[in-house]
Amino acid sequence: MLKKFQLFLWRVVIISTKIDLEINKETRDIDLEKKIHNLRPLIRIFSKIKFPELEIPEDALIDTGAHISILPLYLWKKLNVEIIAEHKTSGIVPNENIPVSVGYVKANIIDESGDISKDIKFLSYLAFTNKIPLILGMRDLLEKFNLHILFSQNKAYLEEVD
Repeated sequence: MLKKFQLFLWRVVIISTKIDLEINKETRDIDLEKKIHNLRPLIRIFSKIKFPELEIPEDALIDTGAHISILPLYLWKKLNVEIIAEHKTSGIVPNENIPVSVGYVKANIIDESGDISKDIKFLSYLAFTNKIPLILGMRDLLEKFNLHILFSQNKAYLEEVD
């Protein structure tokens, strides 16, 4: 007697969050344009970041060349920051090493459609000035997201990695 075996096919669905980003091709370097004819505008990628301590999301520049995030003073003073070290860094102010604290903050990336990421713990330079933008560095983002840049379509997005 043959036993009949039923084969169950399991469909695996991977659920991930896709966070749309804004590409800005309008930022210009006017001084350099005076020196280089037909210089193209700079390319900037922006997102919104939502800190649990704040009601309104903040605009953030995603810097593909930065390994660590940078938060201005007015912002990180309002957050529950886990400071782990004092440090000096260069690259924020040209030709200067500036003192910063280094610490962890928690936040979510959010887009205009309301899609929101899981909680992310960011290692950040905590600047002692407000003269810098909120910059998201790539190290912590790339451990949790794939970054897709479809430049010819003027689109970019982050996709959570499970």
